[in-house]
Amino acid sequence: MSWMRTEPDRPMGAQGPGACQRAVFAPARGRLRSGVPESRIVRPSALAEGIFRREILSWGLLGLALGLVEGATAAVLVKQHFAGVVPRFVVNIAVGLVSGAPAFANVLSFVWANLAHGRARVRLMVALQAVFAVLVGCVSFASRAATGLLLTVVAIICARVVWGGILTVRAAVWTANYPRNVLARITGRIVIVNAIAVAISAALVGWALEAHVIDARWLYGGGAAAGLAGARLYRAMRVRREFRLLAAEAASGGLSEPFSLRMLTQILKEDPSYREYMLWMGIFGAGNLILTAQLVLVFSEQLHLSSATQIGLLAVVPLITQPIFLPWWARLFDGSHVVRYRARQGWAIVLASAAMCLGVFSGTRPLLWVGAVLLGAAQAGANLGWNLGHNDFASIGRAQHYMGVHVTLTGLRGGVAPPLGVLAYMGLEWWHPGAGEFALLLPLAMTAAGAVGFYRMRGAFAEDPGTRGHKP
Repeated sequence: MSWMRTEPDRPMGAQGPGACQRAVFAPARGRLRSGVPESRIVRPSALAEGIFRREILSWGLLGLALGLVEGATAAVLVKQHFAGVVPRFVVNIAVGLVSGAPAFANVLSFVWANLAHGRARVRLMVALQAVFAVLVGCVSFASRAATGLLLTVVAIICARVVWGGILTVRAAVWTANYPRNVLARITGRIVIVNAIAVAISAALVGWALEAHVIDARWLYGGGAAAGLAGARLYRAMRVRREFRLLAAEAASGGLSEPFSLRMLTQILKEDPSYREYMLWMGIFGAGNLILTAQLVLVFSEQLHLSSATQIGLLAVVPLITQPIFLPWWARLFDGSHVVRYRARQGWAIVLASAAMCLGVFSGTRPLLWVGAVLLGAAQAGANLGWNLGHNDFASIGRAQHYMGVHVTLTGLRGGVAPPLGVLAYMGLEWWHPGAGEFALLLPLAMTAAGAVGFYRMRGAFAEDPGTRGHKP
């Protein structure tokens, strides 16, 4: 059975470790590194579709658990559930920590990369999924007191750490199972199902906080059960030609030199294109992380929006909007290199952030809902680039290490940026009550700077493609 209908005898990654010496873009005009013309649309093979059907339900169930520890949803839960019980400063810092937890947890990605390297992926993935589900369930035992706040924050951060491991392992599985020219479309379907499940969980938390029919914490027990069911289903998953993946990892030297901070710095030193890409991703991503933390505080303390409205604006609407725009972003991603892709997609985040800022400054609620829709449309493209962009810089043997670099740096900014955004907001409030909303100009400026950086990087490569994309 053919794996890739255009080249059945040459599966992705068959070129071996020497492929990492190639330029990011192929020398031929209009072609990707894989050699497939940018304008050609290739249908996924029957085998790729079969693998997709094996994992889709599992990720949907895990999405129900993931939605309970998503940054915006968890931040609103912390702000509303512990306000008045714990000092305001402590609660706000906790909001910053949990809102940045999805990114901060990735700082330990190199540990997961080392753990996965040379090991069977499915067994490891199932174990990580089960641990993740149990940690989500721990939130249901948190009392409405300072100790409960501590347990909630620790459980959410730990759950996100394990989820970071799942993402790191999953990157190698997807790269092995799906060819590059259909990768975004296949995985995009999984992201759509996952986003819908996450939105359902977020909506349930908002409803529970608003209606007071049940304690919102008990939803975390149900999320844990869904996550365990997803882990059980994932046992049927297979990695196509896993022996080739393990052989490519061995040939890359990964077994004798496990991923570490030393390898991170080495990759960034030897690959100038990836280093520059990570620089602009750092500025761009930090601004995006700050925005969420600050909006939770502004919505609660300045605009006095209800819990359900806050979660609707920051989680439910963006998550529901993502599946609508994801197919369009996937086609754009499949047709170009990630640098060209980011040079366009980055401005969507800037537009969404600007709409949110204008809605806050003017107090116009309809504009906030427009901003939420734009934010979802932009995040659909951002998530796609985040999950798959590293593949355009690394061969299959080093894809996991490049993803390790990416998510580790994401973790660093996730631990620093949201708390700094909270401190900027509180500093302005201390200087002049009501001025905290203008702290939103900081993330807007940072995302705009990142978008400009991607655009300049794209232009520099177009002028001299021979100087970029050389692999270590």
